[in-house]
Amino acid sequence: MTRFLAILSGLLLVTAVTLTEPLAGVPALVLVALGLWWRPVAVCAVLLAVGVFAFAGSGVLAAAAAGLVATTYLLNAATVTAPYGVVPTTVPSVVGAVAFTVVAAGAALIPIRLEWAPAVAPILVVFLFTLIIQGVAVRRVRQPKRSTEF
Repeated sequence: MTRFLAILSGLLLVTAVTLTEPLAGVPALVLVALGLWWRPVAVCAVLLAVGVFAFAGSGVLAAAAAGLVATTYLLNAATVTAPYGVVPTTVPSVVGAVAFTVVAAGAALIPIRLEWAPAVAPILVVFLFTLIIQGVAVRRVRQPKRSTEF
């Protein structure tokens, strides 16, 4: 199933790149095919797609959909050669990818002009990430070491 999803999402990524920029379709196909055996090439395929969408000036929703497909491709291509039982597309990974895509697309579609937002955004992202991780992370209580000396 993982191989099927990797091939399907790879073909969808190639289709999105080809529809946006036809000349980039062949390199995308080659990189996606090689990415199933060599993981760094899969990253190059996604970076090619990002570059095509950035330079083509595509719409927010098209870029968001391609980003979701690229996430699926990377998740599944990374585990094609993994041992049996490794499943990359779990409910939390799918919900997280879709939720972040919706939030990012929504933020890009809001017509607010804040000149200072790019300076504050990285700090805010790190702060929110820290708050979320601390709320989700399991806290371990350390037991004091007992001395064996009398």
